[in-house]
Amino acid sequence: MKLYVLCSYGDGLNDPDVSTDYQELYEKMEKSFRMTRDHVSQTEEEQENTYLSGYSARAVIQGDWMEWSITELELPISNL
Repeated sequence: MKLYVLCSYGDGLNDPDVSTDYQELYEKMEKSFRMTRDHVSQTEEEQENTYLSGYSARAVIQGDWMEWSITELELPISNL
């Protein structure tokens, strides 16, 4: 069984989200990433360091770094 954990870090470490559904956590990460960048101007260097990928994202805005990461864990389930 696979378990996915979404962690984010801005001013501090935020509470993680845990799910067995990767897509659910990816959509949360993507929404948060896009909302963070909404109506914000970035320098060229900040834009170069900002990205959204399958398991992580980073937004650099006015020198502040916000990061998201999805970790995949394999939970062995034994037949009892």
